Amino acid sequence: MKADEVIRKVYEAGVVGAGGAGFPTHVKLQARKIDTYLINGAECEPLLAGDQHLMREKAAFLQNAAETVRGALGAERALFVIKKKHVAERQALEAAGAAVAVMGDYYPAGDEVILIEEVTGRIVPEGGLPLAVGVVVNNVETLYNIGRALEGIPVTRSWVTVSGAVREPGLWLVPLGTPASKLLELAGGPTEDDPWYVDGGPMTGPYHREPDFLVTKTSNALLVLPGRSALVRYETMDLERMIRQARFACIQCNQCTVACSRNLAGYNLEPHRIMRAMAYPEQRTEAVLRQAFLCSDCNLCSGLHACPMQLSPRRVNQELKKALRSQGVTPDFPAREIRPHPMRPYRLASTNRLLFRLGLAGYDGHPPFRGEVAVDEVFLPLRQHLGAPCLPLVAVGDVVDEGQVVGEPPEGALGAPLHASLAGRVEEVSERGLKIRSIRTEG
Repeated sequence: MKADEVIRKVYEAGVVGAGGAGFPTHVKLQARKIDTYLINGAECEPLLAGDQHLMREKAAFLQNAAETVRGALGAERALFVIKKKHVAERQALEAAGAAVAVMGDYYPAGDEVILIEEVTGRIVPEGGLPLAVGVVVNNVETLYNIGRALEGIPVTRSWVTVSGAVREPGLWLVPLGTPASKLLELAGGPTEDDPWYVDGGPMTGPYHREPDFLVTKTSNALLVLPGRSALVRYETMDLERMIRQARFACIQCNQCTVACSRNLAGYNLEPHRIMRAMAYPEQRTEAVLRQAFLCSDCNLCSGLHACPMQLSPRRVNQELKKALRSQGVTPDFPAREIRPHPMRPYRLASTNRLLFRLGLAGYDGHPPFRGEVAVDEVFLPLRQHLGAPCLPLVAVGDVVDEGQVVGEPPEGALGAPLHASLAGRVEEVSERGLKIRSIRTEG
């Protein structure tokens, strides 16, 4: 299949990165001078199971899609990158003819910068993209969606792991726009009296007091955690309170920088210097604050793993990035030679040890696939990708088919089309999104 046709089909199907910020995939596939296509199967965050399931059960389908993408990119090789412990997944992929590269079982092995360095020995420039070193990376679910797009099937579902403090953990294939409360019901409800809900992995996903968020193209997990856990305490602490604490509690012990995964990769990111700058205005130089752009949000710097004073440089970095972008500051860094920290092999955060530190070791890390979710109503946010939100193409009262295009990005803007995940009648159109109710529930 020619590159232009692959790109067109991927755009028309609304494929975006399924495991991160939702970068429109058709844009990545326009890259040239690429020699390596990597499929990220490391499934970085603890307790997630969707990519592992797809690699075991859909290996031949994934391999065929990977070869098509490799050809479209003009790349010399396509490699699935998985953790050494994923033995069944490796066997399934290799039986399907796929080439597999193996990584250690540490967090955050799925960070693109780390993944690329491990497999190719190349280091993405600070503030740069994998394209700069001749690499394109998709995760496994994104590749699955690409394969479906090549068959003319749009993205209307996400593979979502429901785990943590629930009675029946599982993996479900979920229509976009399904409320998290529905998944909680399918999993038998929480087993804790004071549950909190995580939209994604425990280290990087946002925490919610109620299961009132929606499944989108980037959803991969609903985790239920006890309110007494350190995870909840750190991730829900008021940011102003945390910054105040940084002023008097940060002891400049340097442990956040010692643990920083991007610092170990060779990047000039020193979270302890950023925390010092927040405490002392005279230390707030642009050079120090701009380091926040290099943060991958892995969260190893926080009290969850490194900080003895229970602070979270990661959350400070998140706010700094927002503030800097609002001021027009861009993540541009001078070119320099980057080498991994010589102590990196000895400072990697073991996934098993991290699970124990986070209080997650008792939860089921390998829940079974429990099928496709059936719903009578969905609410589709118009922003499910990086870039401009979609503009609605339907009005209240319209009847739509499943898979019908119901939203498109503005002309010339970064984005991807949105498709109905349910056949039914449009009941609401707003700036937030579209509500669709199944016609069979009417009357």
